[in-house]
Amino acid sequence: MRVLFLPLITSGAALGTISRCLAIAEALQEQGHSAFFVTGGPTSRYVAESKFEYQEGPVPDPPGLLHPMRNLADVALFLNLTNKDYVRRSFEAELTAIDHFRPDVIFSEFKLTASISAACSGLPLASTACSPAHPGFVSPLFPKTGSIRDKAVAEFNCLLDEQGLSPVQDVAELFFMRSDLKIVPSSPELEPLLQEVENLYYVGYLLYDRWERAPLPPDLLKDVAAPLLVFAYFSVGEIGPDRYLQVLPKAFDHTEFHVVVAVGSHPQLPALPESTPNVTYVRFVPGSSILERSAALIFHGGQNTAMAALLHGVPSLIIPGSDFERDFNARSIARISAGIHMEADAFTSDQVLHATHRLLEGRYCQNAEVHGRYLKKLGGPARAAELVLSAAK
Repeated sequence: MRVLFLPLITSGAALGTISRCLAIAEALQEQGHSAFFVTGGPTSRYVAESKFEYQEGPVPDPPGLLHPMRNLADVALFLNLTNKDYVRRSFEAELTAIDHFRPDVIFSEFKLTASISAACSGLPLASTACSPAHPGFVSPLFPKTGSIRDKAVAEFNCLLDEQGLSPVQDVAELFFMRSDLKIVPSSPELEPLLQEVENLYYVGYLLYDRWERAPLPPDLLKDVAAPLLVFAYFSVGEIGPDRYLQVLPKAFDHTEFHVVVAVGSHPQLPALPESTPNVTYVRFVPGSSILERSAALIFHGGQNTAMAALLHGVPSLIIPGSDFERDFNARSIARISAGIHMEADAFTSDQVLHATHRLLEGRYCQNAEVHGRYLKKLGGPARAAELVLSAAK
């Protein structure tokens, strides 16, 4: 069968989104099926390196200054996904790809025009789903914020009306609620809100092994003497280099911990920071490969990293800040006692070291290990590929 993938396209890398799509595409390819992508910007390179055929899609304007994310509509506006010209060009690019590739089914990941393209083409649509993108989700961070939904849905409703399709009241309805099949890379215990959604399946995780399990840099751990390894990853958010470059060495130097910090391509770090006795900075490191050796994780609450830690039985210290999705992930992991949710203003050297010691208590490690085994049983990318094929049939 032939599957068309429509991942989120932004001016940034969108690694989480494209890696989930690549994980399913590779599972499909291993079963003899074909995968084709509509992608653009930096993400095109990752698809090309993975040797999947693709068509270039339009890239929205770069976002402005980072600000607190309250809901999915806020994210869509911030990423300029609701711009009239971009919405129209995305829709047209998807129809062109459908005409060229002749797919049996479409798979989308945060692509808000996908349900319109699928409906107009008479094709089944499978999508990832998550609780923070459910129209009924309300973040405890922003329980009383004013609505920006009308502004976010205006152009989509114009397009829906032109195509003879019913309008939406919330842009979240276009994320997965109109899809024929919904796939959740998590578990019912972590995301109970979704259990009543029709045609929805939990698959545990969607991690791309070609990235996650790549070899570690050969000299990364050569001179590490401390017995306990900690992996740290903050991406772009409220805990930036100006804070963690101060807090982490003060917390961990001359302790039993050694911290490997993946700084990525953070705009504040044109040069890699100089390592300290117990803190090593790297640009990138394969997540699963480093977590296999780690006693604990300190991170921002991103979904892929959260699932990877659980799969390896690694408890987490999570500092999500004011991002509604990361905050949801942090609260979910804390609820099953597989990690500790820390407020951004508590990110000090003393409290970080104290929390890391707490993570090594039996219940956090044990709960992370137990839930990781459960996530594996849900099937991951192989199960997701099976579900996508069933939607086509």
